[in-house]
Amino acid sequence: MKGRITLILAFLSAIFSTVSASELTILTENLPPLNYVQDGQLVGPSVDMVREIQRRVGSTAAIRVYPWARAYKMALEEDNVVLFSTTYTQDRHDKFKWVGPLATKRDILVARKNAGVKITTLEQAKAVKRIGTLRDDTRERFLQKHGFTNLESVSDEQKNAQKLMLGRIDLWAYKIPGLKTVCLLAGVDVDTFEEVLHLRKIDVMIAFSKRTDDSIVDKWRQAFEDMQSDGTIVGIQRRWNARLEDRPFPEIEVNP
Repeated sequence: MKGRITLILAFLSAIFSTVSASELTILTENLPPLNYVQDGQLVGPSVDMVREIQRRVGSTAAIRVYPWARAYKMALEEDNVVLFSTTYTQDRHDKFKWVGPLATKRDILVARKNAGVKITTLEQAKAVKRIGTLRDDTRERFLQKHGFTNLESVSDEQKNAQKLMLGRIDLWAYKIPGLKTVCLLAGVDVDTFEEVLHLRKIDVMIAFSKRTDDSIVDKWRQAFEDMQSDGTIVGIQRRWNARLEDRPFPEIEVNP
């Protein structure tokens, strides 16, 4: 009898685990080159990694593309929300449960080459009239934390690329890798821009809302670690480095 009860409990646990996994809301944003919409399709190395994790853990939830501010708010406030690719910061550490990293990036300030913007410090950047940022993005929060009051927010980074090209902003807070890809999608010549200030180097990860069951997060984490061990992650990285001029993973070789 005791053995039968144990089997029943294990069976019910598996059922509830599957139900919980199927109820995940998986969100991302249009953030080249890691996850972005091209010709109506969601693509990118982070998308491939997340979909492979889903395959391994048995999750069939669709990935939805939302503006960053809306997706971030949902991940903060709702149950069972997965958000990627999310920049990991110490300020965010206790707000989410984390899996990754998916990639490493450099946050930078970008200017038009012919604009004559010469800055070497954050304090000098405060003197320009307008800096383009993404609404509620970690770069915007980073600059706000450092006392910037000259920020202009948009809902999509392609708008910042276009605004910088047209001279409607003086600087753009963005990242490498990703600058070439977002400019291409925005119809902007990246060669007209230049990096004028390095801000920081930082990881991007998969963030789970705090009210996501630990057992689900643990399964995703184990699947990700297995993908690292069996070469799946580096295989995805190499495929996308070979596919994009704006290599998402410049730290690895393009070819095996």
